[in-house]
Amino acid sequence: MKKTLSIFLIVLCIISCNRIKPETRVISKTDKDSLLVIGIPKVGCHNCQKVVEGGLVDIKGIKQTILNLHTKEVSIVYNPEITNSNTLENKVKNLAQKIPCK
Repeated sequence: MKKTLSIFLIVLCIISCNRIKPETRVISKTDKDSLLVIGIPKVGCHNCQKVVEGGLVDIKGIKQTILNLHTKEVSIVYNPEITNSNTLENKVKNLAQKIPCK
C-alpha cells in the first residue's frame, strides 16, 4: 500500500510539473540595459519560477526577470553600471540549488 501511494505521489508531481502554460511575458530593454540569459535545466514548475524570479528581484540594478519554463532559461534585464553578469550568474546558480524540481 505504501509503495502504491508513493508511486501515485511521484506521478502526480510529474504531471503537475508538466502542465505549464506558454510564457506570454515579453522582455523590455532599452539601449542602456544589458540582457543576460542563463539556462537552468532542472526548472519545471511555477514554484521554481517563484524561487528564481523572487530571488533576483532584490538585486540592485535588475529591471526585469522572466523565467521561461518551456525553454528553461531565465532572462535578466539589468543596468550594467550597477551590477554585472558574474554577480547575476552566481546568484542564479545559488537559486537553482533551492528550486523544488530537482
